[in-house]
Amino acid sequence: MSDTTLLSESYGAIQLASEVPSTIIQWTGFANSEQLRYLMNETLRQYISETRRQDGPVGWIADMHGLGAVKSADQEWLHTDWNPRAYAAGVRYMAFVEAESVFGKISVNQYVTNVTQSEQYTFHIRYLPTLAAAKAWLAEVLPITPTT
Repeated sequence: MSDTTLLSESYGAIQLASEVPSTIIQWTGFANSEQLRYLMNETLRQYISETRRQDGPVGWIADMHGLGAVKSADQEWLHTDWNPRAYAAGVRYMAFVEAESVFGKISVNQYVTNVTQSEQYTFHIRYLPTLAAAKAWLAEVLPITPTT
């Protein structure tokens, strides 16, 4: 089954993988602060919309192949603003398709460090080499029954 593209920008896209189900944020190039925050917020909005359509939980896939550097201020925003909202919306499982650039890898590692240090929220994160592997992992770990 192919993924449905909901939004496409020069720096990234939002897709739905209905067979898992999961929301996919795909980074395809450098995103400045405004673009990063816009795409993260739009993907969260789509995630919330998808959870309302499903009988069970929805996964989160971040395809980091094209991700570049993420500024410290944006890492802080993710940590203190976006992550708590994502957790409140029900995000629990995040599959990361590995970044290609060293800057993307550093950015993802900093994000994961912030997540593990948080006492406000907990995400189960797995690094995977491909989108197919990310979908397979989420299909395995997502609870079968709805979370309350």
